[in-house]
Amino acid sequence: MMNESVDDARGLDWLERQVRRELKIFHDYYQPWVPPAADKDGKPVTDVLIVGGGLYGMGLAWGLIRSKITNIMVLDQAQEGLEGIWLTSARMKTLRTAKELTGLEFGIPSVSVHAYWEAKFGCAAWAELDRVPRLEWFRYLKWFRDVLDIPVRNNTEVVSIDGDGDLVRVTIRQGGKAETLFTRRLVLATGLLGSGGAHVPTAIVKNLPADRWAHSSDEIDFARLRGADVGVLGAGASAFDSAITSIENSAASAWLFCRRPEIPWLSAKRGLENAGFMRHFASFPDSYRWQFIKTIVETSIPPPRHTVERALDHSNFHLCLGSPWVSSHMDANKVMVATSSGDHRFDFIIFGTGFDMDIAQRPEMSALAPYMLLWRDRFTPPEGEENEMLLDQPYLGDACEFQERMPGSCPVLGRVSVLGAAATLSTGPLFGGLNGLKFLLERMVEQTCRALILETLDTFHDNYRKGLQVQRPPEALDSTD
Repeated sequence: MMNESVDDARGLDWLERQVRRELKIFHDYYQPWVPPAADKDGKPVTDVLIVGGGLYGMGLAWGLIRSKITNIMVLDQAQEGLEGIWLTSARMKTLRTAKELTGLEFGIPSVSVHAYWEAKFGCAAWAELDRVPRLEWFRYLKWFRDVLDIPVRNNTEVVSIDGDGDLVRVTIRQGGKAETLFTRRLVLATGLLGSGGAHVPTAIVKNLPADRWAHSSDEIDFARLRGADVGVLGAGASAFDSAITSIENSAASAWLFCRRPEIPWLSAKRGLENAGFMRHFASFPDSYRWQFIKTIVETSIPPPRHTVERALDHSNFHLCLGSPWVSSHMDANKVMVATSSGDHRFDFIIFGTGFDMDIAQRPEMSALAPYMLLWRDRFTPPEGEENEMLLDQPYLGDACEFQERMPGSCPVLGRVSVLGAAATLSTGPLFGGLNGLKFLLERMVEQTCRALILETLDTFHDNYRKGLQVQRPPEALDSTD
């Protein structure tokens, strides 16, 4: 394949014809099967409403459509073309996961990133590719959405979520106007921010004006940092990416600080990223789920080697190990940061300090959070293995759905699922990239189908019995199948 011409790219128009061909080949006899429902006012409701039009939201929507659940809608707060993190807070040059990982296709090879790349750039280009560039990955996801005609409603903010045992009520805001939607099932595919929020050390920023600092997940105008001295706290990939991006946008210098004496190098996920673990983690006994995730969250995730090397290539990048930040304040027009190794003056500082895993922080969850079953309600860790943050995570069901702490206290909880960091302890470390995407989406589709068929079984049975009572047409000679 390495010897193929770079001119063998057939183009996306050709690929879209292939997609339609494969959809026709794999089109089966079955039609959409969920019986329609209405709210108390007779207005039709959706079967599944997905909040978040990024990677997981798009993948889940396509998986449901492939399973003939077509009465769905995806909501996204961003304007069309800006969904997900790829043009905002993601700053790496390429994805951090292998190009061969799949998960969005659901049996249609031509919608894979592999097929997309070969059609656009050629087979030789794919063979020579190490990792997919971030911006091209974003273009691929947009193409994926368009070619599969996934229904997305943009510029839509979810304000509140409540409901009863039959329907989820979702209050949204679009263009300053509030609206109420009803759905049988709600899936929150809102990533890391949807499971809590950015973690910022409040003691460090309490004396600083808001325009002198940002979290690495924020949209940062790096052009404004031209000629600036930038300080970055953290030693993960996003911290390194923020420092690199500052320099590549003509910052005078970028200083990255880490409290540890060395950069983390051993990944706690090593040895776990295999199909057996990813597919079946949610079925493990609680004690094993606790041990695996506790080890992962309490072990620093090392930045990719190529990211560190990219940073070290810049002479105005400075790495300060064993230098935690103690405090900060304004000194004239500079941010003065006190560290264990001395004071430093910056024009701007960035926190690459990760995310909180506390879904109760989310304002739209305020009506549900007090009634959620938490891990501390079901599991007591062995002495010496406690972790209060993990104990406060929701204890989820098979479809990542919330459960009630007290039966009957908030029946709508069982109709709301979460795909994000808050699901990690129940579902596994599947939300940090493409590694577990395939297994999580397949299980979500299967369990959602199961829930919908069981809750509509009476209607299905009634329709079946009525179908057996129709009169025989005069011209019928044999089966009408």
